[in-house]
Amino acid sequence: MDRETVSRILADLARLGRDNYRVEVKKARGGMPTTLHETISAFANADGGTIILGVDEKASFEVTGLLDPDGIRDRFVGLCRSMEPAIAAPVDIVDMSGSKVLVAEIPGVPREHRPCHLASMAPWDSSFVRMSDGDRKLSAYEVQILLENRKPVRHDASVVTEASEADLDRPRVDAYLARVREQRGVFTGRTDDEILRLLNVLRDTPDGPRPTLAGLLAFGRYPQQHLPQLNVTVTVFPTPDPTKPGPRGERFLDSRSIDGSIPLIVQDAIALLKRHMKQRSIIAGIFRIEEWEYPEEVLREVLVNAIAHRDYSSSAQGAQVQVELYPDRLLVRNPGGLFGPLNIAELGLGTIPASSRNLVLLKILEDTPLEPGHTVCENRGTGIAQVRATLSNAGMEPARFEDNIATFAVTIPNHALLDEPTISWLSTMNVEALSRGQLTAMALARRGEILTNVSYRQATGVADSRTATAHLRELCERGLLVRRGERGQSTYRLASGEGRNKPRQEIIPAVAHERTPRTHRDVVLASLSNEPTSRRVIVDQTGLTDVQVRNALGSLRRARLAEIVGPVTSKNALWRLADDQPAS
Repeated sequence: MDRETVSRILADLARLGRDNYRVEVKKARGGMPTTLHETISAFANADGGTIILGVDEKASFEVTGLLDPDGIRDRFVGLCRSMEPAIAAPVDIVDMSGSKVLVAEIPGVPREHRPCHLASMAPWDSSFVRMSDGDRKLSAYEVQILLENRKPVRHDASVVTEASEADLDRPRVDAYLARVREQRGVFTGRTDDEILRLLNVLRDTPDGPRPTLAGLLAFGRYPQQHLPQLNVTVTVFPTPDPTKPGPRGERFLDSRSIDGSIPLIVQDAIALLKRHMKQRSIIAGIFRIEEWEYPEEVLREVLVNAIAHRDYSSSAQGAQVQVELYPDRLLVRNPGGLFGPLNIAELGLGTIPASSRNLVLLKILEDTPLEPGHTVCENRGTGIAQVRATLSNAGMEPARFEDNIATFAVTIPNHALLDEPTISWLSTMNVEALSRGQLTAMALARRGEILTNVSYRQATGVADSRTATAHLRELCERGLLVRRGERGQSTYRLASGEGRNKPRQEIIPAVAHERTPRTHRDVVLASLSNEPTSRRVIVDQTGLTDVQVRNALGSLRRARLAEIVGPVTSKNALWRLADDQPAS
């Protein structure tokens, strides 16, 4: 990293008045700080970051320099190598008008290799994560979750020793066995007991056959007798802020714990939510259809996902799946963050094979009847894509996802995207026979959002990349959108003419929601601000690959629309809007 870049970073921090999520500075006048491994761990367990030694934060980020820069560098490199896994961090000594500072760029560690910690200490004692301008020590539970990403432990296949085969609801088990025999020829001619053991519903123990945790949850007459907290809580709030009571001082409109086997919990939770949901009218052709605020298929999918993918380790068995219904959103939260290498931006796109910490439970639930013609889940890794497609078809905003290591949350807002003004606007354009997803894309473009293949798929649930490209190409051919860039760099924005070559027509409207912009040159530009942002953060925000973001940033830099705070070759350099953008 060069002197100019360091000066720019320090000037930005001085204006901010503190370190930030991506940069940590330390004076280090008396030598290398003893807690530096905490910051290295914190950056490595998040999105990476930059460490600068030889700067005094308390003196408005004044450069104080290092007394022994070469010695500090050698010790810093040694410290990075002493981490588990070892960190290969580029380290530079930069001359700042005679005072030398150390600049190190710490890369983020792949999810399946976390937590990064000091090798000489246990991970529970030396694993940190970056939070705002500081480092927070990971809890023992968060460390456990990350370690199980490396070598999964099948908690769902563990035996519930206090339970017996008599605790299973026999009619439900029989219905399950009938479907298994019908769907899977490998079980033809096998006895009930053989099938239940082969599919890990039961396991043999010295005390006789016992249900597994998965078997008890799927078929138990009352699983909470032995696993009291493995249920779902549903809370209905009167206001959008859970801390503020309703007009009569009420904290909740409803609050219940829902017990039973998984099929019963899903059915009872949906029934309770529907009692507190409104219906909205959706116009389909000449018909007016009354729909629930949240499609029942979406409710079922997010509930099943939360139950099937939650953490069932002993550390998490005291926590329930939480469902919170607010006037403006639905929130479903479960213990245990994302499992495996998948990250938020890749959910539902099929770019990385889906993985689960509860393979036994999922295998059972795909043949567990829920209602006539439906099983609890398909176990095809398509649940998120189905949620997005259903919400798009209902004209609703795609669900938002949040992974906090210890928890995973899904939020579905309840605001209109295709509102009356938007429908009226669309009525003046060449939108005849467009799909619901294409109408959603137009509504998003109207708000100034830049679309790409990835963001279109995330907004509409279209699974196939080629189909998404065809949909976007058609909008361009109709003169509704304009395309910029080629192939993987293509972005789409609203055309100035907006395809006004058709008389006013009937639109098939639906209540829908806004969408956060994602991807490629113009979308990357939309994600930038005057506050320096790392490429890694842009990748996470846009859902693009690192290569796509890097190419987009290079294009924006050449066009003098964005500027870099750091060397171009560094993936930890920071980016922001250019101060002297050319006139449009």
